Amino acid sequence: MPGVTASVPLPDGRELAYEEYGDPAGFPVLSFHGGLSSRLDAAPAHDAALLAGVRLISPDRPGMGLSTYRPGRRLLDWPADVDALTRALGIGRFAVMGWSAGGAYAAVCAAKMGRRVTAAALLSSAVPFDLYGTTRGLTSEDRALLFLTRRVPWLASATLKFSIVNASNTRLLRAVMRSFPPADRSVLAEWGPPDLALAFVREALRQGTAGCVQDYRIFGDPWGFSLEEIRVPVQIWEGADDRTGPPGYRAFLQRHIAHATVTVVPGEGHLSLLPHQAPAIFAALLGDDHNAESTARWNVG
Repeated sequence: MPGVTASVPLPDGRELAYEEYGDPAGFPVLSFHGGLSSRLDAAPAHDAALLAGVRLISPDRPGMGLSTYRPGRRLLDWPADVDALTRALGIGRFAVMGWSAGGAYAAVCAAKMGRRVTAAALLSSAVPFDLYGTTRGLTSEDRALLFLTRRVPWLASATLKFSIVNASNTRLLRAVMRSFPPADRSVLAEWGPPDLALAFVREALRQGTAGCVQDYRIFGDPWGFSLEEIRVPVQIWEGADDRTGPPGYRAFLQRHIAHATVTVVPGEGHLSLLPHQAPAIFAALLGDDHNAESTARWNVG
């Protein structure tokens, strides 16, 4: 893997782990991973980040990968962790992007961190289901886990153990291949043998199932803030072949976020979007302000 693994201590004694990709001296972009995923899912954007002059920082959420579990965690707790991480790294202002379930984490930072966040990208993003009104359009696996984490979390844990933790790489890859369109299956094949292609999923459950069960519960909970609070430019990206959420998600997000644009990319799926579109995503996030002088202004200390 091209990344560098590290962690920072948080004020409450937890450790927040992250992977760093791209240009260490570049413009900071924080990438928030999907559900049943980890800091490793930003790895396919490493080369694009390097070329774009982006310092790509991808943290594990609490209880996933190498980050310490936090009991009772809520979505609204995330900006404080990001604040501690960026200040420890000497970063003042930065952009955010979130893939799938990670879209909520990018959105809450854009809403709650004021001028520190310059722009946001929501990639195949989730929506607040209490406001959207239904989970129809999600995959059957996502809907089942949303139900189980809320009603019978022990069964959600057992399901994750059976389907991922105790599954062979061959069985897990076969299940993943069945769930995604051809564009995603080809990307998985490009990532190498199953142990490499599935590393970002395996890493999510390194500590066991508690972090992922909690993450799914948060995925289905009310977000706790209004999308109308987001005042920074937001790019909403979707693959036209992505079937993990209905097209209504992007229209909903654009309707509620003041400065939002939508880009639908023909031929892209859920997993293929970032590997193939990272150059365009970074260009949109950096906008017209990115040059050597402006990069220095985003850093502190």
